[in-house]
Amino acid sequence: MEKKLSLFKELFADYINIAILHIDNSLGLVDLALEEVRKKNEGNIKYIPFIDESSAKLRGTAREYEYVVLGNILTSCPNQEQILKLMYKAIENSGNIIILEKIENDNKYELLELLENIGFQAANCIELFDDTYIFTAKKMHHWDNGL
Repeated sequence: MEKKLSLFKELFADYINIAILHIDNSLGLVDLALEEVRKKNEGNIKYIPFIDESSAKLRGTAREYEYVVLGNILTSCPNQEQILKLMYKAIENSGNIIILEKIENDNKYELLELLENIGFQAANCIELFDDTYIFTAKKMHHWDNGL
């Protein structure tokens, strides 16, 4: 598992004062890895425990985070598109979204399509962990929504 978490940490570029938003549904899979990324880059993690869809409805400012990490929350949200649009707004231009979803949720192709429809670029699914998919995508300035 240590090797897999080390590979997961490679999804994060080094940014001094990195800002990460982590909304987690008690998955707890990557908490320690995120803390190591935060410490290495002298940054901040805003952690929001997921209770229901309203937990993920941000009222933050636009382009506040370099990375948004969602830990197995989308299958519990009836309005996934709205949640992902809020995340899109919260991410810096050229920032990244990382979504962890249980393989048993069987939503791989649905999420990839949804990410692309919202305007995220280079949507990808990585099968690193035994029972959890990792979806990654990038917000590119002036591509689609551009916000």
